[in-house]
Amino acid sequence: MKNEISKKLFEEAKQHIPGGVNSPVRAYKSVGGTPLFIVRAKEASVFDADGRQYIDYIGSWGPAILGHAPPEILNTLHQAMKNGLSFGAPTPKEIELARKGKEFFPSIYLVRFVNSGTEATMSAIRVARGFTGKSKVIKFDGCYHGHYLLVTAGSGAQTCGIPDSQGVPAAFTQHPLIAKFNDLDSVRLLLEAHAGDVACLIVEPVIGNMGCIPPQGSFLKGLRELCDRHKVVLIFDEVMTGFRVSIGGAQRLYNIKPDMTCLGKIIGGGLPVGAYGGRREIMECVAPSGPVYQAGTLSGNPLAMAVGLKTLELLPKETVYSALEQKGQALETGLKES
Repeated sequence: MKNEISKKLFEEAKQHIPGGVNSPVRAYKSVGGTPLFIVRAKEASVFDADGRQYIDYIGSWGPAILGHAPPEILNTLHQAMKNGLSFGAPTPKEIELARKGKEFFPSIYLVRFVNSGTEATMSAIRVARGFTGKSKVIKFDGCYHGHYLLVTAGSGAQTCGIPDSQGVPAAFTQHPLIAKFNDLDSVRLLLEAHAGDVACLIVEPVIGNMGCIPPQGSFLKGLRELCDRHKVVLIFDEVMTGFRVSIGGAQRLYNIKPDMTCLGKIIGGGLPVGAYGGRREIMECVAPSGPVYQAGTLSGNPLAMAVGLKTLELLPKETVYSALEQKGQALETGLKES
């Protein structure tokens, strides 16, 4: 397959951008070849600089749950743009999106908007540490929670041959404790060995970064019980699963209530956004209510809030999830038969 224009663009990009890309997985190192430079997208298709059309099975890594460039989303964005791009001040849409998100995630009593899933997870961990006064974090081998917490992260780090990351002080790597997914004993042993030192346990309730691995049996329920017993904050990283495995994420699908939830991707409808929220007494530790400082000039950006709100208004339509299930089943069947 010839993609001469993409090849030229990639060579030019490498002169100005590290590795020629702004996110490592886009470099195609794990699969070989030249990255495709995309110039537009519509519905289930993306179009590259060479004029070729491709079926997009990734959906911008999640945000395009309604397909690319839905008319309702574009109309909402156009209307919001007329009022300005960024205010650095509170807006009514922040309240509306917070209220709408809480309808789907009953575990969230207060929510703070940020600019990415990485910001959401790193902020949630800091808040959990501030709330508990403890420092250590339990995560699972192969779970990715953004480039903030890259110890045995799976995902794009491994596709580049970088299992962890340089630039992380050795002292920092002592705080994450690594457990095995679907293995409650591994969690129990860590909690007992570090009794009184563990602030939180963060988990992708359905792993999406080393293949799709669902929780087995009563694993999530067991995590909830262990965290309660040891007074550890349970954080569900639903940046990928939120609004994808169900309208209320994995926590609704499996009927487990975490203490904190991290969201991203879909709640921006294609614009950069993330969010973290949870129990009132935990979230009231966040400044200006409490002593844990977290801020962002573009947090609650009016364009992202407007588009996110419209996305969450469209998702509950009866046909959305039934269509996703049907198409997912058709793809799975086709792959098995091929």
